[in-house]
Amino acid sequence: MNVIETTMPFAGYWDTRQGGRLENQDSCGFLDTDKGLIAVVCDGMGGGPGGRLASTIAVRKIMEYVANAPQEMPRTEMVAKAIEYAHQAILAKTVETPALRGMGSTAAVVLMNEQSAVLGHVGDSRIYQFRRSKKIFRTADHSMVGELVRNGTLTEEQARLSPQSNIITKALGCKLTDLAEVTERPYEKGDRFMLCTDGIWGTMPEKDLIKQVAKTASLSGAVDATVTEVDEIGRANGNRHDNLTIALLETQKDSLQKENMSKKTLRILIGLAVICLLSLILNFVLIFQNKPAAHSGELETLLVENDARGQRIRALEDSINTLWGDVEKSKQEVADLTMKFAKEKKDTAEHVQDAASRTQAAADVVRKSRNGVISQLTKIKDMQENDQRKQLRSAVSEALKALAEKDSKNKATYDEIRARLADKIASENTDNSKGHYNILIKKLQSLT
Repeated sequence: MNVIETTMPFAGYWDTRQGGRLENQDSCGFLDTDKGLIAVVCDGMGGGPGGRLASTIAVRKIMEYVANAPQEMPRTEMVAKAIEYAHQAILAKTVETPALRGMGSTAAVVLMNEQSAVLGHVGDSRIYQFRRSKKIFRTADHSMVGELVRNGTLTEEQARLSPQSNIITKALGCKLTDLAEVTERPYEKGDRFMLCTDGIWGTMPEKDLIKQVAKTASLSGAVDATVTEVDEIGRANGNRHDNLTIALLETQKDSLQKENMSKKTLRILIGLAVICLLSLILNFVLIFQNKPAAHSGELETLLVENDARGQRIRALEDSINTLWGDVEKSKQEVADLTMKFAKEKKDTAEHVQDAASRTQAAADVVRKSRNGVISQLTKIKDMQENDQRKQLRSAVSEALKALAEKDSKNKATYDEIRARLADKIASENTDNSKGHYNILIKKLQSLT
């Protein structure tokens, strides 16, 4: 597993494995540019060395184009042209070396900066966007079964298990044009973007993949757990599984671009606003006009009556004036109540926000401590038994004890791991011991 090095407000890890194939034909690359962080994952196709070469060319040329593109070029256009540039480079290589004809590559590209994330893809390498442990976006595969899913002939799971799932309809190096499908996505702090080849998503049902990648608290743990499980599933099914590559990026702040409000939501808000406005108008009419209006015709009549009825007119005027006075008093009382309610609402909101901030800060401390324990366990797993290893185990045990006090809902798990650290197998340096530590690490990575 490897860290994605970047100076931008993103964190990331990636890993690639050969699977059960003779060669790993997947390639990936990451680069900070003045247009943002670019991440590329490609899956090569072709006999002999062709597939590996095609994916390598694709990654290199896509990053090269973005790095040198004019600053004023829209980033969606930039990603589309970068993919086309790589496509032409692969075609040129096959002309130069006829033995390589037929080689090609998929491509999954993410170009992220503080404005937004631009996603581009060709073939069946995918890009996912997760938010609060749920999938909110996924690219559509350029494949035969992908088309059947979109027209309702197959379900996602039927397509994944289909013998024709590896037949793609677009690839870099093919004879088609306008290959790239590009979209721009806003993001929120904590969103995760996953780029992966079909060796990852084709191994397990999508709901299981989402649970593994999006719900594992640790970013590095999510990557490690995913490739490990995919490899284990492949070995259990004959060790003929495909190359597997994953890159996982997490945002550390909100993007400047925001989500567009859906038309349905907008219609609902407009409807509610109209209802509220009509209600206010009706209440105004009832409060401020009904009673005076009830007397207006009588007043007009009385004004032309004889002097003997003058007292009745003056009495009625007094009644009206009293009524208006009551109305003004009621208006003031309503205003006072509204002000009081607003103040109480503000005080409550500030209290809730303060409590939420304290809760989040505590959760961050727990997560940081837990990640430290995972890192130490990973280190211990590969060490020879010596005094340093014993000291590390003791330190981890104390850290788990402290975590149990801070994170009461997971106390049982921390206590269990402490107990299992004292087992004899934990002091050994064998494959069984490493498996023992892997189990402990997975338990910690699954905690939320």
